[in-house]
Amino acid sequence: MKKVLVVDDDEDFLFIIAEYLSMNGIECDSATSASQARIRFSACDYDMVISDLQMPGETGLELYRFFSCRRPELPFILMSGNVDPWISREALKLGVRRFLQKPFNLSFLKGLLANLEDSKTKAGIEVPTA
Repeated sequence: MKKVLVVDDDEDFLFIIAEYLSMNGIECDSATSASQARIRFSACDYDMVISDLQMPGETGLELYRFFSCRRPELPFILMSGNVDPWISREALKLGVRRFLQKPFNLSFLKGLLANLEDSKTKAGIEVPTA
């Protein structure tokens, strides 16, 4: 995993994830809104995006649609503290790689990223969604 963009309007949560990933050798940029994420996306070639679902202005799912039109192979993980099973199923059908319920164990996230990278390496851009 070369570089990850993490998007969350909760700055404390964003800081914790970004610090954890950085401490574990994963280069990480962060954005506190979808509009900020779009700006970062236009300036950098990310290997993965992790985004909160519920954000003011634009949801993580809307952000996924924007990114997937431009780079359909880019792995995208959504996370939310309020998971509606219908929304998570729809997101996975649209191509979101994983849907994580907050709070989650940070070591689980690190393992997930490693598994996604390994799957991407072995099978091109096809990454399991289960």
